[in-house]
Amino acid sequence: MSFFDLKKGRGRYGAILDIGSGSVLAAIVYSDPASQHPQIIWSHREHAPLKKVDSLKQSSKAVMAAMINTSILLDGEGRTALQEHNANAQITELQCSISAPWSYTVTKTISYKQEDTFIISKELIEELSKTIEQKITADLKEDSAMQNLELKVITRLNMNLTANGYHVISPEGNNANSLTISQGSAVAQQYLIDSINELRDKLLPKAEIKKISFILMLHSITRELLDKTFDVCLLDVTHEATEIGIVRDGILSYSTHTPYGLYSLAREIAEITGVPLIEASGYLHLEKPFEFMIALSKGQREDVEAVFEAYIERIVKLFHETGDNLSIPRNISLHTSLKSEPLFLDLIRKAAKRAIKTDPNITTVSTGIIKKSYKESTDSTSQQILADTNVILSAQFFHNKTNIRTFEHY
Repeated sequence: MSFFDLKKGRGRYGAILDIGSGSVLAAIVYSDPASQHPQIIWSHREHAPLKKVDSLKQSSKAVMAAMINTSILLDGEGRTALQEHNANAQITELQCSISAPWSYTVTKTISYKQEDTFIISKELIEELSKTIEQKITADLKEDSAMQNLELKVITRLNMNLTANGYHVISPEGNNANSLTISQGSAVAQQYLIDSINELRDKLLPKAEIKKISFILMLHSITRELLDKTFDVCLLDVTHEATEIGIVRDGILSYSTHTPYGLYSLAREIAEITGVPLIEASGYLHLEKPFEFMIALSKGQREDVEAVFEAYIERIVKLFHETGDNLSIPRNISLHTSLKSEPLFLDLIRKAAKRAIKTDPNITTVSTGIIKKSYKESTDSTSQQILADTNVILSAQFFHNKTNIRTFEHY
C-alpha cells in the first residue's frame, strides 16, 4: 500500500467556498485527523470590483460574477494543484459558508414541562425540534422584508439541550420534569443556493455539499478553538458588511449586521483624499492604519476622522441591538483579515467602550487560530502562513470533526 493510500484512508479532501459580502474564496484542503490543522493545498480569493455601488442588488451581481470566476479557477488551477499533491485524491465534500448580507441566522428556544417526571426520548426531541423549525418558517413568511428575499433554510443546529435547568449533551433515556431546546437556523437567498448547487453539480457531482452561515461557523470556532464558550459577542468584518452575533450561556441567541465594511471605509477615504480605491484600501491593512492621515491637509484629516467616527457609531448602534434587554457581552471575538486587525481592534474597542461603558476583552480570531493550531508555522521560518488568513478559519472548521455530527445541512 502506498503512502497516498494511507493518507486517503485516514483523512479526507474537501473544497471550500466562502461567499463574503464583497469577495468569494475557493480552496482545496486535506484534513488528517492526526494533525492539529488541515493542509491548504490551493486557494484563491476573487474580489468584486472595487468601485462605488449604489444598491445591494448591484453588489450581489458583482459577488455572483466573482463566484463564477472563482469556480473556473477551482476547476482549473485547483484540480491541477490537487493532482500534483496526490494523483489519487478525491474531493468528497464541498463546504460553503455564506456571510451577511447574503445569509441570516435565526435562533428559537422551546420548553417542554410536566408536573410528573417523564423520560426524554429521541421522539420527543425530534418533535420539539420540528416545532421550532415550523415556527422559524412561519416567522420568515410573516416578515414581508424577509419574504421578498426568498429565503430558504440551509443549516440547522441544536445549540443547547437543558434538562431540569442543567445543560446535557446526551439526554435520551434520562428522567426530567422540563426539557428546553435552542435551535439555530441559517437561511440564505434562493438564487444563491441555486447557484451553489449548480456549481457543485457541474464541478463536483459526487461531493457532499454542506452550506452554513459564516456567523454559525465563527460561533463554532470561537467555542471549540478559542475557549470562548458562554457569553461572547461575535463580530465579523467583511468587505461590504459588519455582522455581530450575541452568545448567551453558550447559545447564539441573536445576530444582525450593517451593510458597511472594509471596502466601504476605503471608498469614502479614496473620495476624500483623491487616491485610487486600491491605495485607500491598502492604508487600512497597515500595522499603523491611521499613519496615512499625517500627510493629509487639515480639512481632509477632519473628513477622514468623520468617516471613522461614523463607522464607530454604526457599530455602537449594532451593539445596542442584542435581541434582549442586556448589553453585549464584554468578551468580543473579532474576525477580520489578519492585516486589518490593527484597524478594527481600535475601532471596535472604541465602539464597545461607548456601548458598555467599560473596556472590552477582544480576541482576534485570525491571530488566535494561528497561535493555537499553526504554532509550528509561526515558530519556523521554513513554513509560511497564507496571506489570506480568512481561509484558515474555513479550513479549520472543515477539519474539526465535531462539526460533522452537530450540524444538519440542507
